[in-house]
Amino acid sequence: MKSRANAAGAPPGAAADFHGFPEEGFRFLRQLKQHNDRDWFRERKTGYEQHVEQPMRALVLAVARQCQARGLPLHAKDKHPVMRVYRDIRFSKDKRPFKTHVSAELRRSFSDCGNMLYIHVSPDESFVAAGVWRPERPLLHAWRQAIVNGPARFEKICTALAKRGLELNREHSLSSMPRGFQNYSQESFGPWLKLTSFVVHRRFERSDCMTPEFLKSVVDFAMSVKPLLDFGWRVEEAHTERSKKVIPEAEFFF
Repeated sequence: MKSRANAAGAPPGAAADFHGFPEEGFRFLRQLKQHNDRDWFRERKTGYEQHVEQPMRALVLAVARQCQARGLPLHAKDKHPVMRVYRDIRFSKDKRPFKTHVSAELRRSFSDCGNMLYIHVSPDESFVAAGVWRPERPLLHAWRQAIVNGPARFEKICTALAKRGLELNREHSLSSMPRGFQNYSQESFGPWLKLTSFVVHRRFERSDCMTPEFLKSVVDFAMSVKPLLDFGWRVEEAHTERSKKVIPEAEFFF
C-alpha cells in the first residue's frame, strides 16, 4: 500500500494514477454546498481528502508530467498542487468558509508567471481554462502593446484556436478603447485591445470528469492552447525585462 507521500509523489512511477473524478467527490461537494460550516467539514475532512483532494492531485500531477513530456512547461505547485478549500473571507460579505468546487493551477513558474492552465471541477460546472486572468494594469498594457506590435502573429494564434473550437472569452471587455490605444479602434485587432483578460476555456460534463479519459482531454486542451501560452510567456518576459531597464520601442517583444 502506498503511503500518502508517495500517492502525491514526485517520481512518475510512484505517483497515484488518475482514474477519474469519483461520484463520491461530487456527492461531497454537493453536501458541502448545503452544509457550508466548519463543524460539518471538520467531522468529514477525511472524506474530502480521499474523494476530492486526492483525485484532483493525481490529475494535476499527471497533466504536468504529460505536458512537460510534450514540450509544454507546465508545473503543479510543489507543496500544494490543489488549491485550498478554504475561502478568503476577510474582505467579503459572503462569510461561507469553504469553496464548493475543487481547482488547481499549473504554471511555468509560480514566482513570476500569471499565464496558466486552470482546472475547475464542481457538481454545477466543470471546465479547463488557459491564459491570463485580469492581470495588473502594467501587464495588461504589455499584452495590448504586444498585439499592436505583432497583430498578424496574434491573429494567427486566434485562428489556430478557432480551428479547435476555442476563442478568447469576451465576457470581460471594455465598452470603449483603452487609453493610449484609441487610434486602433478601426483595426481588425481593435476588439482584442478592449479585453481585460486573455483566456480561453472548454466546459466538460460531469460524466466527462468521471473517466480516466478526462486526463487526456485536459492535456489535449493544454496542447491546443500552447500558442496562446507561449505568446503570454513572451509578453511576461519582455515586460519583466522592460521593467528593469528602458529599452527601445522597436526592440519590445518581437
